[in-house]
Amino acid sequence: MREQRWLSWVIVAATSVGLFGCVDEVDRGPSDNRPQGGQIGGVFRGCDEEAEDIGADDVSPLGFSARDVASAVSGERSVPLMWRGDESATATFSVGELVAARLVRSTEPDLGESSGSEALHTSPCSDYVQVDVPLRFSTEDGVFDESLVVKLRAYQPDVADFVHWFDLAALQGSYEVTGIDPAEFREVRVFLYGKLSPGAIDGSIGGRGDGYPIGGRPEGSVYSDYTELFDVAEF
Repeated sequence: MREQRWLSWVIVAATSVGLFGCVDEVDRGPSDNRPQGGQIGGVFRGCDEEAEDIGADDVSPLGFSARDVASAVSGERSVPLMWRGDESATATFSVGELVAARLVRSTEPDLGESSGSEALHTSPCSDYVQVDVPLRFSTEDGVFDESLVVKLRAYQPDVADFVHWFDLAALQGSYEVTGIDPAEFREVRVFLYGKLSPGAIDGSIGGRGDGYPIGGRPEGSVYSDYTELFDVAEF
């Protein structure tokens, strides 16, 4: 189980920078949990996506509605959380009622002429239902005590995942970045990843630090072509 949870963090960290295995030539990463796709030569490219607002009870082409998803994963669950350094706490997640819903159509980007190497790989770009729900997230030690709105991504009616990037300046808990030295980076971002099913959740908290642009690097900071990923916790 621990190995599976660590794998989830690795996947979402790579997704957050838009490329697998190449973190030094990317932008800020996606603001939500859109899937990545279009592997060419071992590198995944972002999917092209179009979102269409749908009613809560509209049955999507995937065979289920946004309300089906929200109903399946709603409610409160408490799980053990392991901080970086192996200290532990109990984390509580409470998923509220549906706020908004969309059908997201996801296609592999048109990359023009190619060598044909991408034919060896199956595109991970797939349509999904996106559901906005309020999420209350807290830890018993007070490190996090947050009220959020997250975008759930669902390919089936009873399982959904999300990535939420925290506004570090607005956190209500006592969390401070310790995985890296923020003073060495131009920007530091931290995310919460979760996979929800009825009465359960597993996931991780992690982050990334992005270097300064060439010519604007303060003394003691890192170069622009450098991004460092760090883990905070898993649950």
